[in-house]
Amino acid sequence: YIYAATYLGLKENAYIILDIPARLLEEQALRKLTNVDVVIRGVSDTDLGHVIAFKSSVLMNLVRPSPLLFVRIPATFATKPVREHERYKLQLDCAIDHTGNKYDGSLVDFSLSGCGISTLVEPEFEIGERITIESPLSGYIDEENHCSVANIKKLPKGWIIGVKFEVPLDMSEELKNELLEHSFSASTI
Repeated sequence: YIYAATYLGLKENAYIILDIPARLLEEQALRKLTNVDVVIRGVSDTDLGHVIAFKSSVLMNLVRPSPLLFVRIPATFATKPVREHERYKLQLDCAIDHTGNKYDGSLVDFSLSGCGISTLVEPEFEIGERITIESPLSGYIDEENHCSVANIKKLPKGWIIGVKFEVPLDMSEELKNELLEHSFSASTI
């Protein structure tokens, strides 16, 4: 069985707390969850976005006030970076141009292989389509280095557009300094 869960926290050297869907408890109602073996997989919010996986067992579950699962801390776990290049968290005004339609947004992260843009306007383009980005960092992306939509994620307020550069950028000293400067400014806002 596979269920989506949200990591809430942990008690060091004791357990991990997961917010679980009520559906899990309904579908597993005839089964005692205590001491059941589980495999947990997830993505961490690090600069490279590490995938984490481990085997453990259920310590206990709660139904009220919300369905929670307490999982024993694993002895070992596997981790692997998802991204090849470090992401810089930013907050820069930008625009996406797709066949003449402009979408105002904010450049929220940038790496040598792509970037993330948040927008309040629902995009009318699809994954794989080419777009042009207008931002303070546009000068570092050659006109021949096409940008394409890698993913589109709906948020409670707007969308995040994942953009992939056709060819990863070279990290020049000038680009590095500008990224660090913008990243520092974004972290102090």
